[in-house]
Amino acid sequence: MNEMKFPQKVMALMLTILFLAGCGAPAATPTLPPANPSPSPTPATLPSPTISAQPTIPTSGSLFKLVKEVQVTPAGNLAGGLFSRIGYVPGRDRMVVAFKAKLSQTQDGCASSWAYTYREYTADMEETDKYGVITCETGPDVGGLFFGNEFYYAAMGHDNAHNVNGWWLAKYDAVTWKISVATFFHPLAPEERISDPMIAVVNGQIDISGKYKELSDIGPGHATHHQFFTPDLQFVSKRVLTDTPHIDLTSLLVVNDVINFISSTDLWGDMILMQYDTSWNYLGTKTLKQHASAPEGAAFDGTRFYVSYIDNSLTTPGKPGEADNIRLAAFDMNWNLLDDIAVTSFVPDDHKAPARPSLTLQNHHIYVCYDQAENVIPNSDQTPETTDVQVYVKVYELIQNP
Repeated sequence: MNEMKFPQKVMALMLTILFLAGCGAPAATPTLPPANPSPSPTPATLPSPTISAQPTIPTSGSLFKLVKEVQVTPAGNLAGGLFSRIGYVPGRDRMVVAFKAKLSQTQDGCASSWAYTYREYTADMEETDKYGVITCETGPDVGGLFFGNEFYYAAMGHDNAHNVNGWWLAKYDAVTWKISVATFFHPLAPEERISDPMIAVVNGQIDISGKYKELSDIGPGHATHHQFFTPDLQFVSKRVLTDTPHIDLTSLLVVNDVINFISSTDLWGDMILMQYDTSWNYLGTKTLKQHASAPEGAAFDGTRFYVSYIDNSLTTPGKPGEADNIRLAAFDMNWNLLDDIAVTSFVPDDHKAPARPSLTLQNHHIYVCYDQAENVIPNSDQTPETTDVQVYVKVYELIQNP
């Protein structure tokens, strides 16, 4: 599980799935795409991407211009946070950051010092006085997804009545934070792990996924299981993806009837793209970036793909967080690299450990959200209870709009 030790494996939180939120899209609540997909394209072998030591940068310079840096926590009773996600809520014309927070004092009936919370900002990421607790059901690991005026949530949990582990699932109105659906989902096979739940929207359904790991596998596992639900979180079906070795901590975009599933080969491996048609027929895989993992944020603006990920090039295998940094990359329609910039640039002596990068795209700006351990002690058994972990957002203007 993500938070049992720190430095920890670089992990989850929410898939940020913004294939509907095109650059400059109107402020309206999106609707789910149809559950019955159009006829699927013929599967084909994907061409190898154009990858070089240096990205192909447009002649006029970088696509990204840093315009704002925001430290989300601490704030009031929210002493720190992790597993963060950011989204634009059109019903309030606000940017909202949701995250698992460490509370200075217990509140709102929460039995522990942890709660899942939110903090609200203007569209320009100016602070407002609006923040609070969403739920006390935090589990060790959590995931979230902003989808228009709705927010989907999944947390590791245990059903005492049935003595089974599973996911606490919920759907909230992100305008009022009133809960509309709450359920506990537990018909998971032993190989279907519940840590680091990722949430996406695909084929009109909610896809909640996690690591698929054989019981005899002593490694990290190299497949994912996907549990599909209706928009009101009624279970529909499930699928295990084993077409190429990959791990959890992923994102997903559907563009032109192609499912783009962005993953990595290992926490210390390479970032890869697995493509499927809308009937989940496997189309192929390509390597997007070497020494890259945990691509938990992705967006598409009609011309380019954007992905936030962890640069693990300086990290010793087996020691996640030791020298990780967050980066933001842009790809063309064929997933060739266009630009790749550093969001963080720490060295081991800085004793920082950024993790779980997600993003959202709104009004020609990319908002990269992540959490960061501030005082990492190498080779220690630090936990979130003893580590100062804070939430940050960096805002980038897209200089060359499509």
